[in-house]
Amino acid sequence: MLDSLFFPKTVAVIGASEKHGSLGYHVMQNNIHLKNELYPVHPRYETVLGLKAYKSVLDIPEDIDVAISVVGPDNTLQVTQESASANVKFLIIVTSRFGEAARFKEGKILEQKIAAIAQKSGTRVVGPNCIGILNLPYLNSTFVPEYSPFLLEGLPIPSKGNINIISESGSVSGLLTAWLTEQGLGLNKLVNYGNGIDLVSTDFMEYFQNDSDCDIVGVYVEGIRNGRKFIEAAKKLNEKKPLIILKPGSELASKAAQSHTGSVATNEAIFGAALKQVHVQRAQTYGEFCSAVKTHSMISDKYLRRDHFFCAGITNAGGLKVLLAESLRQHNIPESALSEFSPELVEELEKILPSNVTVTNPLDIIGDASSETYSKVMEQLLRQGTIDCLLSIPTFEPASLREELVKDTARLMLKYGKPIIIASVGGELARIIRDKFQKVYVLNFEKPEDLAFAYQILRERHQFLSTLPSGS
Repeated sequence: MLDSLFFPKTVAVIGASEKHGSLGYHVMQNNIHLKNELYPVHPRYETVLGLKAYKSVLDIPEDIDVAISVVGPDNTLQVTQESASANVKFLIIVTSRFGEAARFKEGKILEQKIAAIAQKSGTRVVGPNCIGILNLPYLNSTFVPEYSPFLLEGLPIPSKGNINIISESGSVSGLLTAWLTEQGLGLNKLVNYGNGIDLVSTDFMEYFQNDSDCDIVGVYVEGIRNGRKFIEAAKKLNEKKPLIILKPGSELASKAAQSHTGSVATNEAIFGAALKQVHVQRAQTYGEFCSAVKTHSMISDKYLRRDHFFCAGITNAGGLKVLLAESLRQHNIPESALSEFSPELVEELEKILPSNVTVTNPLDIIGDASSETYSKVMEQLLRQGTIDCLLSIPTFEPASLREELVKDTARLMLKYGKPIIIASVGGELARIIRDKFQKVYVLNFEKPEDLAFAYQILRERHQFLSTLPSGS
């Protein structure tokens, strides 16, 4: 179990420092107010940031759950030996220049020695070459300060939420925290395991199966050591909550990964086929990964557990209706997935809409439609038992729509228990509208193709859930 890694009662920082800008300083600062007892370790300091310092982890009078090492590679073997002797449960090795550096041949040998000590002693290792664990308010092993808009530097920390991220890459981890913050999405736990000489993505996927604070897991991985174990862990996790995998697969990407974290390439065809077999969604690009994580974070499985998952599209712009239809086609959404409007529904809609509107799916209610009309049409669509999801592209520029449509959309989604996905297309006003939809927790995107992609992955998730035994 990894409970003590994510919820440590005692944390040691090996290489702690008061020198501004150093790794030891930032790791201390990032943990000094958290819910644990913090023990700085440095052979020359009596105190660090007002806390008593110890010359070695062996000198600390308490049992240590997590030790974070920021010392250089030359001293890491000794740190590992001392941590093992002190029965430290988890050692996070932040520093780099190990097996990922092809020119530094001693690094690979050093990794093997560290792994051997860990395996023999029972001390588990995260890293090296990583930022480790972010699980506020319990642990923040990252070595960069919290983001400052004045200095334009640091790591943006998202609010607490329902998303878990597992990443082999530290830089991708940082980009994702910045993106989550910008999107107004919440992070539950972040793991970056770097070179992964001990704990790797599979271990964390197994642990997150029973994480009740998490509704969606996103995994960025560059190489896999035990493919069978990885797929089995992915299968079990995906049965409990959506799992999104981003793994670059080209030859060029594999070569880049080798020099980044020392990852070894896997057979791409076999890996892709195995993920499909266990119904795990795989993103092809970073953009798709972000869109998928956002979608499943905001549309939980409870919205997808239904007999079918037909959609209807609505907009107040003819061109956007065409673009939505084309986007659905490009994402391999069959026409049969679009709900067929019954004669009764057509009759009700014709009572609301002007005579120059042709009632089809997707539906264009034309540019001079008011917010009230748009909301009335959405409600008529959501009342239908054959419509399970609404794809809406309201344009506010130039149009007669007003901000109350945002609140109406959120109200209708809650009232009918059906997903509504928004694309707000355009310039600065469209961005402002997306922010307003985000604040009332309505899934929103910038382009029609993003909206179509979101529906595609929700539809796939619905189809997968329908194959599981009831109560799963």
